[in-house]
Amino acid sequence: MALAASMAVGLSPAFAQQGAGSIAGKATDEAKKPFDRYTIQLRDAASGQVTSTEQLNPQGQFEFRNVEMARRYLVELVQNNPGTRQGKVLCTEGPFTLSAANPSKNNVVIECGRKQASQWLLAAGAGTAAAIALATRSASQ
Repeated sequence: MALAASMAVGLSPAFAQQGAGSIAGKATDEAKKPFDRYTIQLRDAASGQVTSTEQLNPQGQFEFRNVEMARRYLVELVQNNPGTRQGKVLCTEGPFTLSAANPSKNNVVIECGRKQASQWLLAAGAGTAAAIALATRSASQ
């Protein structure tokens, strides 16, 4: 149906499929069985917003489809708290950027022992805040 719609408005099928990729991997080194106690969050590194959440499958694997390209994403392992909708982020991998040349990242391995991407995100945010402060200060002088 999408193919027919794209042809009806004059778009080629290749163009219609651009802009969506996938991020997939495993969390078997960090998550403990049963894997249904864990979810994986896909977070936009620029905005900090969670864009998608997936449950780990019985093999401890995950896949996000239809991921918008040209954005940086963090992949977070979340331990779910029984009886609540809240969970604890155990560790973060990334950032990962998808593009037309590289529309998928299918070998993400979540390893909590490495330097966390959340530290990178904090450093990037601090750098952005410093740049804004400097620009604002320079403009006012």
